[in-house]
Amino acid sequence: MMPETMFDRRSEAEEHYRRGLELKRQGYLLEAELEFKQSLEADPAYFDPLLEILIEQEEHGAAEDIRSDQLLRRADQKYQLGMALMKNNRAEKAVRHFEAACNLESDNAKYFCGLGEALAKTGQMREAREKLRIAANTTGGSNSEKYRARAHYLMGKWHLEEGHKTRARRRLMMAYILDPKSEKTAKLMKKAGISSLQKIFLLPKLKKGQNI
Repeated sequence: MMPETMFDRRSEAEEHYRRGLELKRQGYLLEAELEFKQSLEADPAYFDPLLEILIEQEEHGAAEDIRSDQLLRRADQKYQLGMALMKNNRAEKAVRHFEAACNLESDNAKYFCGLGEALAKTGQMREAREKLRIAANTTGGSNSEKYRARAHYLMGKWHLEEGHKTRARRRLMMAYILDPKSEKTAKLMKKAGISSLQKIFLLPKLKKGQNI
């Protein structure tokens, strides 16, 4: 028997997805959920089609019809729905789900980072910075350093765009400390004029929490 390939898994995921769409079209939402879940299990890299149901229900204000509270009980599921809404250019709706994730798990850097980005997309920059500051100083959740670095990076990027180079450099250096392999951070550090000598001089101070 030939081993299953990535192509086989993708084909299976697409087949379940098509069945789910047809069942949803016919009004069989629970059956559609099952097909969408099987699609996700077959190929986790495939866009989570289960969220399409929830997004559509959000648009029509009828999420309760498909038991969204049960589907989205866990904080990470709230976060995933927020991310899907962001990808579909629905940042305003995403904010509510990121807020729910943060309320359920208030020490998770990833959730606050997502909330900050969503708020920024809606033009609420003051609130976005507030949430990103929380994310930058929160150590809970999986892979927290990655999202803390992301929070510092975003704040550094905004400071640089506004002409506040000193603030931008501090944030970018903090992002570098947390995620030194980030190409985006390295590129922006160069744009901010941070030299190798400055890295050597500033890193010890930042690690000790000193102002620069």
